Amino acid sequence: MQTHVYECIRIMLHFILMMVLSRYVFLIPPISKSDSDSIKPQFLFTAGALVGNGLISAFFGLIPALVTLSLTMGIYCFLTGSPGKKRWFRCLLLFPLIGLSYGLLMPLETLPVMVLHLSENAEEIYAIGLYLLLGLGLLIFIIIGRAGKKNFRPEMYYRKLEHWEQVMLYAIGILMLIFIGAVYAYYDIDEQNFRGIAMFESIMMTIIGFAVTLTVIILILVGNKNAYMHKEMLEMQHNIIVMMADIIENRDESTGGHIKRTAKYVQIISETLLENGWYQSVLNQKYINDMVIAAPLHDIGKIHVPDAILKKEGRLTEEEYAIMKSHTTEGRKLLLHAEEALGHFDYLDIAVEMAYGHHEWWNGKGYPQGVSEHNIPLCARIMAVADVFDAIVSQRCYKGSMTIDEAYEIIRSERGTHFDPVIVDAFLDSREKISEALRGFEKPLKNK
Repeated sequence: MQTHVYECIRIMLHFILMMVLSRYVFLIPPISKSDSDSIKPQFLFTAGALVGNGLISAFFGLIPALVTLSLTMGIYCFLTGSPGKKRWFRCLLLFPLIGLSYGLLMPLETLPVMVLHLSENAEEIYAIGLYLLLGLGLLIFIIIGRAGKKNFRPEMYYRKLEHWEQVMLYAIGILMLIFIGAVYAYYDIDEQNFRGIAMFESIMMTIIGFAVTLTVIILILVGNKNAYMHKEMLEMQHNIIVMMADIIENRDESTGGHIKRTAKYVQIISETLLENGWYQSVLNQKYINDMVIAAPLHDIGKIHVPDAILKKEGRLTEEEYAIMKSHTTEGRKLLLHAEEALGHFDYLDIAVEMAYGHHEWWNGKGYPQGVSEHNIPLCARIMAVADVFDAIVSQRCYKGSMTIDEAYEIIRSERGTHFDPVIVDAFLDSREKISEALRGFEKPLKNK
């Protein structure tokens, strides 16, 4: 009876620990990904698997229980994976999960037994007490530690493990599985001459295994925290950037939400380019995210343009136009100074290129440099389309607004002259999304 209780509690504790590791270390999402607030599917699976594994251990013994535990965790990894062929590969997470679980529990199970030379009966009594104590600790963590879980939750939902972290978890998990076999081999040694040496080696392996496992877990948890703090810092910087750009933009009261709209158009055009496989050597999701952050800064150089010119109704003189054009070079200077003060960020590099190059033309007739085609940075070419489109459909102090259809036709007509032909094609392919985004800003426009 004592052996059955020992094995049952052991299996249940390993299952609970593996579920905790899967969530907080491997960052495996809950089963109900579509509704993160609903815990029913996750709770039902966990409770059912916990009871099932315990009953199988109690009635059929350790080996069937270990097989069932492995199948349960494999099914869980499969259910939490994204649909597709790769979903089956997630089942391989089973092995590092088991390895890390044993890497944490095995030292606590075996060290006192080996050092104190406990009998089999005393070993089981000690293990039952240990499992009950650890189980109580996990239960307190699950029930009472809700505040701690709330702190972890945004970090887990935001981050995905880096490739090197996944490799490390797999490597350490597999090594822990090998380590388990090596430690258990100690119990099979009957030769007294070798038993002392084997015990010393097993103790050292147990300590090293526990230290390595704990170090890996701490590294992942610290990585989660650092990644989340970095994300929060970037969001704070982005909000400050948008606020500053909005202040500069609102010097001309007629421009409204220009920076927010153009940032959205940049995102839509860029994602269409990415979907269609264009500019793959430069364009990826991170580049798009950085462009969206940088887009509000494209006109920051207008802070150096006097109000008399910025708000002038009617055409500018040549001298006034030259001052207006200087907002590109002044914007570049401001952003380079900001980069010196804040340190290097990829979005600031893109902001510099956008501010300096969004008035360049594909045929080389733009300003300030007069460069052409692919000599203009990709981010600036995308911003050029977004900027002109919004200017066409918006009411300005020096002009009225045009219809959306007229705006699309103007962009189409300047394909290959003012704008990069590929970007214009992506813009036109995204017409429905762009029109929907434009309507979402609730700015009164003339719609055809």
